[in-house]
Amino acid sequence: MAHQMTGLANCQLSIAMTAQIDSVLGTHVHKPGLQEDLTFAYWRPSVGRSRFTAVITELILPTDEDRALHGNASFSSSYLRRVLAAAPQGSGVAFIHGHFGPGWQAMSCDDIVAERDRIAGPVAGKTGLPLVGLTRGVDGAWSGRIWVRQAPRTYEQRPAGTVRVVGSQLSITYHPTVPAVIPTRSQEATLSVWGADAQEKLVRSRVGVVGLGSVGSLVAEALSRVGMMNLTYIDFDKIKDRNRDRTSGATVADIGRLKVEVAADATARSSTAQELNLLPIPCSILVPEGLAAALDCDVLVCCVDKPWPRHLLNVLAYSHLIPVIDGGIFSAVKPDGTPLHVAWSIHTIGPHHACLVCLNALLRSDVGLDREGLLDDPDYIEGLSEEEKAKYARRNVFPFSMSVAAHEVLQLVGLLAGFPRIGGAGPQRYDCYPGTMKVDRNAKCDEGCEFAELTATAVDLTSNLDL
Repeated sequence: MAHQMTGLANCQLSIAMTAQIDSVLGTHVHKPGLQEDLTFAYWRPSVGRSRFTAVITELILPTDEDRALHGNASFSSSYLRRVLAAAPQGSGVAFIHGHFGPGWQAMSCDDIVAERDRIAGPVAGKTGLPLVGLTRGVDGAWSGRIWVRQAPRTYEQRPAGTVRVVGSQLSITYHPTVPAVIPTRSQEATLSVWGADAQEKLVRSRVGVVGLGSVGSLVAEALSRVGMMNLTYIDFDKIKDRNRDRTSGATVADIGRLKVEVAADATARSSTAQELNLLPIPCSILVPEGLAAALDCDVLVCCVDKPWPRHLLNVLAYSHLIPVIDGGIFSAVKPDGTPLHVAWSIHTIGPHHACLVCLNALLRSDVGLDREGLLDDPDYIEGLSEEEKAKYARRNVFPFSMSVAAHEVLQLVGLLAGFPRIGGAGPQRYDCYPGTMKVDRNAKCDEGCEFAELTATAVDLTSNLDL
């Protein structure tokens, strides 16, 4: 299989799960009286440009007959056989247990024998996918590895660089070899607001900005000055003269240049990071290369206003466990050209959060229109009502973009650092008149929402692309 040693040799490895699964495991693998426990689970692959993620989809908790508890824990061969027999097509098997120590956990000799010698071979033979191993520390920190086939009946442990837990906040445990962050003098004022621990959580993650126009260029500037170390910029478009009133950093000399190049140059000039790892992707997220780059990210900031790419990001956020910060601007004018009403909204989507459709921030019908190219067809737009024309006009000015970008970055800080007092308590909508911010603290997906039901499925997204 492609996901054995040859397929993983040059990949960054990660493991991801929902906060709901993490909560169940926290109770299960750490029993009172310093009793460890174990379980098997299923996972599915999420393959990006340079990162391979094992997405935990389902726990197969043991019965009393499936394992013996004796301080440590051991599983029965019948438990393993049952798990293998019921493995869904396209899913791999994970083995999960607890240690009563904090932080990233090293493996004991017994752990290695169990995973390498007892489980890795049967799992690879049955599923065609490598065994994933996970250990949970008593403080909630995860350690993870993938056992890849090196030769017949020979399996080698490759540590995951990160283990991600996705819910109301994004919690990431890093392998000890991932360099720690040393704050720079340029970040002293930033650290005075939320401290070194939060800064480290924020700047070590890989953040992707999708769309580097009016909002995205400002988001990129903010992330650069905050000190983000790992950034991905995704946009196919070029700077035009009519973009200069709304695109941060763009000058007359930049007309005709790719927006990601202009944004990358601006970031290189303004970054306060100890070390900058910036990847500009000069293509749409609706093509395989753009999607693959997005799948390498820990979190995405959506700065596009077209329904089709927002739909793709809506699916990706749940199915591949990559949260998305999204924002939108609505601006209507009177017949004389003066403002009638201006509003914008900002929301985080993904597990534990309401999706774009359930928030009424995206209409399924608009996605269809966009895929058919009608939203760029002047004849189609001319035939719409005045209300519909206002909806699709995408009017915007720099001050509106500044507000949306600022609140997207604040929600990002709240998600990564766990600060609702910075990120807010839910989806936000600002109405310029009378000047009020409304927050929906209870926003959640509707019963039976098809996007929420995709959570942790790592579905193939090809059908959503512009191929």
